[in-house]
Amino acid sequence: MDKAQLEIEFQHHFAEQGYDIDWQKLSLPMSFHAVAKGDFLFRQGEYAQRLFFLHKGLVRYVNISEEGKEFTKTFVRAPKIIGSTRAMVENSATLFGIQALQDCVISSYDWQDFYAQMHQDLGFLTYYSRFMEQIFLTKETRESAFVEYSAERRYLDFCVEYPDLKDGIPQQQIASYLGITPVALSRIRQKIRLKPDV
Repeated sequence: MDKAQLEIEFQHHFAEQGYDIDWQKLSLPMSFHAVAKGDFLFRQGEYAQRLFFLHKGLVRYVNISEEGKEFTKTFVRAPKIIGSTRAMVENSATLFGIQALQDCVISSYDWQDFYAQMHQDLGFLTYYSRFMEQIFLTKETRESAFVEYSAERRYLDFCVEYPDLKDGIPQQQIASYLGITPVALSRIRQKIRLKPDV
């Protein structure tokens, strides 16, 4: 896939959501990233001051504790803007990594330059505002689920939201997303299989 096609896809993502953006105002070079399954776009602690757009594939956001234990924050499938807002805005190291769960095609812009030019277009500003709202809504919903719902309920909700992932990625990654151990996840899956109405 050539760079011109990637730029068209990036612009089409905004147009599909109803944002009228004057792309002639954006005079920034786009970089191309091919990330193989299992590789990282960036790792926790690295600097990633770029706005990334996932054209193809599936990634997960992953934290690693001091003891080396992995925690999956979320899963993101194309097409979607991805990256670390904190790292971009504060020009700081990332608090998580982004790992490809499939072969991915990704493009990116330098964030500071992109942000400066974005302020010249109302469509961009509107999109960015809605994008940040969605991040906070998703975060709030996920945090609430950990308090209100059982691990079994969280797993069932996961299966509804990501039906293709329950048997398509390592169970350890699913368990870390649910905040339980792989052993506990195995027990939940076995319990569900034994239910006559599931």
